[in-house]
Amino acid sequence: MALMEKSQNLALAHLYESVFSLNPTGFDEYNRFVGAAARDFLKPFGVLGAEYTISIPSNIPFSENVPGGGKLFGAEAKASSSLRLQFRFDRGGLIVFSLVLADGKILSHDERSVVNAAFSCFSHILQDLIVACTYKKLPMVDPATKTATLNAFMQFAGVLTATGKSRDYTAFYFNIKNFRSIHKSLSFVEGSALLLKYCRTVSDALARNEMIAHLGGDNFTALVLDEHRDYFMDLIQNMVIKFVKDDHILTFVFGATIGVVKLTDEANPGEIMMHVSSAYQAAREKRVSISCFDRITNGDIMNRKIILSGFYKAINENEFFVMYQPKVDVKTRTLAGAEALVRWKHGDGFIMPGSFIPVLENDGCICILDFYMLDKVCRFIRKIIDENMQPVKISVNFSKRHLSNNKFVEEIVDIIDKYGVPHGLIEVELTEGEDYHDHGVMKDIVEELNALGIRTSIDDFGTGYSSLSMLNSLQLDTLKIDKSFIPESTKDKKSKGMIMLRSVVNLAKDLGLKTVAEGVETHEQFELMKKLGCDMIQGYIFDKPLTEADFVQRIKQRVYDEV
Repeated sequence: MALMEKSQNLALAHLYESVFSLNPTGFDEYNRFVGAAARDFLKPFGVLGAEYTISIPSNIPFSENVPGGGKLFGAEAKASSSLRLQFRFDRGGLIVFSLVLADGKILSHDERSVVNAAFSCFSHILQDLIVACTYKKLPMVDPATKTATLNAFMQFAGVLTATGKSRDYTAFYFNIKNFRSIHKSLSFVEGSALLLKYCRTVSDALARNEMIAHLGGDNFTALVLDEHRDYFMDLIQNMVIKFVKDDHILTFVFGATIGVVKLTDEANPGEIMMHVSSAYQAAREKRVSISCFDRITNGDIMNRKIILSGFYKAINENEFFVMYQPKVDVKTRTLAGAEALVRWKHGDGFIMPGSFIPVLENDGCICILDFYMLDKVCRFIRKIIDENMQPVKISVNFSKRHLSNNKFVEEIVDIIDKYGVPHGLIEVELTEGEDYHDHGVMKDIVEELNALGIRTSIDDFGTGYSSLSMLNSLQLDTLKIDKSFIPESTKDKKSKGMIMLRSVVNLAKDLGLKTVAEGVETHEQFELMKKLGCDMIQGYIFDKPLTEADFVQRIKQRVYDEV
């Protein structure tokens, strides 16, 4: 079977949990509802020549399928014996859409377009299905907490939107910090009584036209007027509950992890719930108390899930590849080296470095990618040498995450030596650390690399903890001048930008460092850097990043025309 798969995080796991924890017998009704709606939804995609149905196993308790459970809650849309479109929800709230083709089945261009449309649209119908399901005979009051249920919350949100009052409200999704551990120290009856008292305290603080709803466990959502927003946040972050146990008065102080979204006129109940739960997920992942939703935040959450879930597959299947951006000697206009830049060919398109590098940096996976890139570069240099061409020095970027790796230098040398590459052909490009400790570790690393004949340079000069101090203490070979230092116009010789640029170049000269100017795009900028005495240029004025094949041709033809 061939498999084509895409993923999207809808951050709706808690919403699903809430619906079915309130009405565990609702599966049969949900199956009928989803099946009918899915057939209507998929009818326009008749190019696949099949009728679709969706079924969900009603014999699986939903509580086993939510985060922390262990089973997958699956739904399947069947087309024909040769094609199947299915989706599943994993424990992290990630919806994975899969297209399964029988052996030998190849999608036509029209079919592929239809499938891509189905992938992108399926998430929207799922939101509507879940929202509509909540309106089907579910209770309005939660018996355990005497607060509203999710059904009541959704209906209230719908009324606010329909009457144009939603713009006056803020939605909250929050979890009571440490409640579970405290609950375990009490009996079931005592724990239930404590939760009830908490809910009554919050409810009593709300205005008549505000609402709190229990989502199950220690999770809640609320709709609060904007004028009371700050008060409500302070209340649930610093909740003091006095509780009697065995004739003793116990005082509990509860905080909360909170997702917040400011409502708009257009927000429908499904979007409100999805957005506020996305904000809550962001707060959990960032380990902060409060996270406010915006479209960028939501996109970040989805982007992070997709990137991390596909990273190891991409490494194993060589989806990451190297582009080489030439460095050109200013005086002779000849090829002097290159920087290795990573690109990701993902599915039918590309994921840009600006999208995936920050995610991998934050998660720590960037270290794996850095060594992967070094391996690819060394393999390439070996190929150039074996084909009797003259190689050039290539710089490879390494994250400051490596500063905590005691075997960092050893691992670099192992990869270089595996291919028999002369050490002088590799330049390790380090990013400035953010504190004094990083400074000391980097100094040791640079000294070790220098002793082994491996060149070093500092990237993002001027953005770290103590740039000038580092230049004084590190035995570097090259200083890269960030493109932010290069002025768009060179006419004002006394501008602050020009003074800083001139100072950086002169400082590097005095310290015996080679200089590489990034982002040079115009003849005017080139002439300026040449006049200042910059050694090398890296920018579109000479070459954009090149594929391996194109870079081989550039190695064969090293001299550039006049610019």
